[in-house]
Amino acid sequence: MKTTNLIRHVNETRCLRLLRRASPLSRADIARELRLTRATAGKVIAVLLQADLAVELTEPQEMGKVGRPGIRVALNPKGAFFIGIDLSSTWVAGVLVDFSGNLLNKIVVPNSKNFRDSEGVAEIIADLARRLVVGAGVDTKRVRGVGISVPGIVDRNGVVVSAKLLEWEDIDIGQLVTTSLGAPWPIRVCNDAVALSAAIGALDTHDTEDLLVVLLSEGVGAAIIRNGRVAEGVGGFAGEIGHMVLSANPEDAKSKTLGLLGGYGPFLSLLPSEQSIAEGLASLAAIRDPGKLLNDTLDTWAAVISVGLLNLIHILNPARIVLGGPLAVLFTRIQTRVDTVLQENLLHGLTLPPIEVAGIEADTVALGAAGTVRDSIFLLPELDQIGNGMPVGRPPQSAEVGER
Repeated sequence: MKTTNLIRHVNETRCLRLLRRASPLSRADIARELRLTRATAGKVIAVLLQADLAVELTEPQEMGKVGRPGIRVALNPKGAFFIGIDLSSTWVAGVLVDFSGNLLNKIVVPNSKNFRDSEGVAEIIADLARRLVVGAGVDTKRVRGVGISVPGIVDRNGVVVSAKLLEWEDIDIGQLVTTSLGAPWPIRVCNDAVALSAAIGALDTHDTEDLLVVLLSEGVGAAIIRNGRVAEGVGGFAGEIGHMVLSANPEDAKSKTLGLLGGYGPFLSLLPSEQSIAEGLASLAAIRDPGKLLNDTLDTWAAVISVGLLNLIHILNPARIVLGGPLAVLFTRIQTRVDTVLQENLLHGLTLPPIEVAGIEADTVALGAAGTVRDSIFLLPELDQIGNGMPVGRPPQSAEVGER
């Protein structure tokens, strides 16, 4: 490992992080913010410009001003592209975003007949990835990877250990997609709560606040965020709150869980048949007079969510709770009931953390899945990953991919 490589790599990443936070900036601004000499800052910027991850912006010359127009540096939106896939038992949603996080293309296909067949799903994902890129007219060599969000337990290697809603166990969906795709794009598999955390900007922010991100969808998932990173646990399974048992009877461990009782299953019979699930849930949220059946369902759901959140607050003591996912759109209808239960039963000495709703759009999790790949470019390198001398902006391999 060479110290110069480490320093260079760190400075390049710090520069990218700075441009992500405050862009565009002059070279002098970058040198001052990063506490580098102008010469060093200039070399770092030159690497990022050569890698097309940064671009120079020439400011228009002011009338009567003498001298050269000012030149500032910004992230190059066209320098890298990222694919995000949100997988569920009813749909596969795919998005393509640029380096600035702008949505360029979106495709949603049904999955209700195929979700158990992991190889078939992998082919659907691969085809979707190709269509997203080709449809947007993007240079395939600039695609930096595919993020796949799965509603289940994902280990550190990206293997889906268990996804009960998909009826999967020990499925290496990343490898299956790689084989089907036939392109060396890096694949990152994460659970849907981690993808949601990336979508709402909770990851890698250097915020010291403890945050609990809860995904309300087919089931209930969570990501525990500490210092801008997901708390993974020994095997990478921390945050699987959907498996929390809401019963004192051991025989209920597989049926009375927060995920099964708190997901959108009880609302399915109330949804309009001509709408998607996300659209149907939004329609329920907009009804002025919900009627007895919807009110009873909301009461039951409020009780489940209240008990689940109460346990989580006692165990994790988060500073804030953020709810997302398609079912979160209904939370405003039960929030008063939930707050009352929490206030009445909260352990003495604890303060009820604020509960916010965010990320309820249908493509939020897919965008977050793409974001987990995009965010990897901004991560400061681990010590065991340094020493190969590769500039931060240079991909290890590229590929030509055509629509099939």
